[in-house]
Amino acid sequence: MDTAQANEIGTGEAEDLFSGMLQGFRFRVCDDAESVARALEVRRKVYVEGSGYDIPVPDEYDTWSWLLIAEDVRTGEAVGTMRLTPRAEGPLETEEYFRLPGELRSPKTVEMNRFAILPAYRKGKTFLPIVSIGLFKLAKQVVQREGMRHVVLCSKAERIWTYCWLGFEQTGLTVRYEKLNNAEHELLSIDVTTVDERWADNPLAPFLLEREHAEIELPMLMPPVGLIDQGLSEGLRLKKSA
Repeated sequence: MDTAQANEIGTGEAEDLFSGMLQGFRFRVCDDAESVARALEVRRKVYVEGSGYDIPVPDEYDTWSWLLIAEDVRTGEAVGTMRLTPRAEGPLETEEYFRLPGELRSPKTVEMNRFAILPAYRKGKTFLPIVSIGLFKLAKQVVQREGMRHVVLCSKAERIWTYCWLGFEQTGLTVRYEKLNNAEHELLSIDVTTVDERWADNPLAPFLLEREHAEIELPMLMPPVGLIDQGLSEGLRLKKSA
């Protein structure tokens, strides 16, 4: 299913399509070094083994970020992950490459990146994998609850339409990410205060906005950033920018 087909889904069809869609999965914020290590292993398999990127896992940004994790309840396996880096805790990875527009250079900006799903879990009933949708909805709940104002991310050209479909806006700023095989990426952003409004006309709005899911676990309080086992973090540059 492509974006045009997704836009043709009616409300009733969306209700049927997404009823129980997340069943069998668990989506949560990593709250200890063990869960962080499991999320990082998914990233390593996808980015290093799967895509051949020559990047450290973990990297220095993990020491001031939260990691989200998706788990297969039946097997207990970690199958997906995403990183949220609040600018209030340290610089964003994207700032290695871009000078952010003024409104984004704020402690209420958070970067979403290092999105990874194991190959066996990349297909589903929708044009977006189930694991992907669960992680995005958890991320939305986190940034809204934590009072963030903007989310930024960098995307390859072939994935931009997906993020735009979710309400992100293109900035027109592009650069080649040397650490990701020199692939060209564009900076996108979304104003968190407009997410619900942007999603209201989305054909999947009944799922994205109105449903509560037992599979998505939002913690009462966010855990500390950087919950990395000392053995994993050894040798990383731990200094934050002033």
